[in-house]
Amino acid sequence: MVRLLRQPRVLRFLRYAVGSVAASLVSAVTLAVAYQGIGLDPRVSSIIAFCAGALVNFLIYRFWAWRATADQGAAAVRRDFLKYAVLAVTTALVALGTTTIADNWSQSAGLSKSIRTLVVEGSYFGAFGVMFIAKFLILDRYVFRARAASARSRDQVENTTPA
Repeated sequence: MVRLLRQPRVLRFLRYAVGSVAASLVSAVTLAVAYQGIGLDPRVSSIIAFCAGALVNFLIYRFWAWRATADQGAAAVRRDFLKYAVLAVTTALVALGTTTIADNWSQSAGLSKSIRTLVVEGSYFGAFGVMFIAKFLILDRYVFRARAASARSRDQVENTTPA
């Protein structure tokens, strides 16, 4: 078990999971406050919750889970952010659709505001749960792949600089 936990991809997945939990907590609080606390439309609430969670996700993923460093320059951060944004927006559109369907159903079913909030939250996190593994694979193999490959390449080259 300890050997498994030392595998780079396993460690990356665990960091990814921690980042996802942190972003999910931020999203949950944001969605509840926007939808029930402020009374915003479920679509607007979902977008706000998504943006809050996506920012947390990108920062944790890029700088901790995939170990990118800030010294790679602004161009690298922009490149990674654009790739991440495409994946994140796709995931958000799925969540937007599910929260809209859930809200329409819960209103037509005559559920109370509190129960509707739970139904909308459940549909929101259900959509993200379905995307969890697929998102990791896409991030690992496409979004942050170039950096991981170049880091491995540098690590394999013997340092010939005299001390």
